[in-house]
Amino acid sequence: MFARIGGFGLSGNLLNRHSPVGRRWTSDMVARVDAVRRSARLIAAVASENSGRPNPEKPVSQKVVGVVSGSKRSSRVSRTKSDGKIAVKEENEGPKESTATVVEVESVSQPNQVKPLRRTKSLKKFPSRDLETKLWEQGFRNVAGVDEAGRGPLAGPVVAAACIIPASVTIPGVDDSKKLTETQREELYAQIIGTPGVVYAIHVVDAAKIDEINILQATLLAMSACVNELKAGKGEAPDYVLVDGNRLPDDFSKEEAQFVIKGDAECHVIAAASILAKVTRDRMMIDYDKKWPEYGFKAHKGYGTAAHIGALLKHGPCDIHRRSFAPLKDRILQGNVPIL
Repeated sequence: MFARIGGFGLSGNLLNRHSPVGRRWTSDMVARVDAVRRSARLIAAVASENSGRPNPEKPVSQKVVGVVSGSKRSSRVSRTKSDGKIAVKEENEGPKESTATVVEVESVSQPNQVKPLRRTKSLKKFPSRDLETKLWEQGFRNVAGVDEAGRGPLAGPVVAAACIIPASVTIPGVDDSKKLTETQREELYAQIIGTPGVVYAIHVVDAAKIDEINILQATLLAMSACVNELKAGKGEAPDYVLVDGNRLPDDFSKEEAQFVIKGDAECHVIAAASILAKVTRDRMMIDYDKKWPEYGFKAHKGYGTAAHIGALLKHGPCDIHRRSFAPLKDRILQGNVPIL
């Protein structure tokens, strides 16, 4: 028999593990293979030790300085750190021999890597003045923001507000009215209307008009009316209008107005208008609650909550209910709700 190992031809007698030469050769080869395997394991252990640590003080790549190996019986691995270096030691113990393998690793530092900031509550995004700034740069002086409140409820009016906030004034805390508490809205309402240089107008369209022309047209009517009130007022008239939503009133020129989808969350002056409209309508619904306490307008502001539907089934609609709105319209047509 003839075998070729590592590029050298060896006779079968030499490979005979029972001969003295064969036993010695076999022992040497096994020891070398074990040493290579242990070195690979130690380097992998060091790499695992350093993985996922961007700190420049810790190793991010490895350089093997020295390896000493011997035959393996049983092993024990230990790691030590000193002066930015990691030493991994594996001790092999057996009945007759004891050897040690030491891998010393030097740190190769990398520059600090800046992690992207994650948005937290402390980094909350408020509506900006970016749109207004672009318009000011184009020569427009008085940019008005317009928004509405009350399109969805089963009762009460729809209210629109328009306001102009001078470039020199930014009111902290102004946000989409839906994201604010009632207390926050009331405080900001007082701050907005009390700030020198701010001009505003508010227009209300009642439930009867909503039933007559539908809620979309009623909303556009309220928006148009409050802008016209600004133009006719004694204060600064708007020369450009930013409208929340996806549609402009018919009498707004596209050269002097644009709609902004989700404008109350993106644009400072539209957000301010949303607060004026929301607070005005909520106050009206609280007053209506005093006249018709059985409906609970103070709590739900006319929206179709379970309590409101229950009150409608029991008492029927009152003067401020929108009879063109489902489910009220369907129940009236079916004769299930009396008309007061």
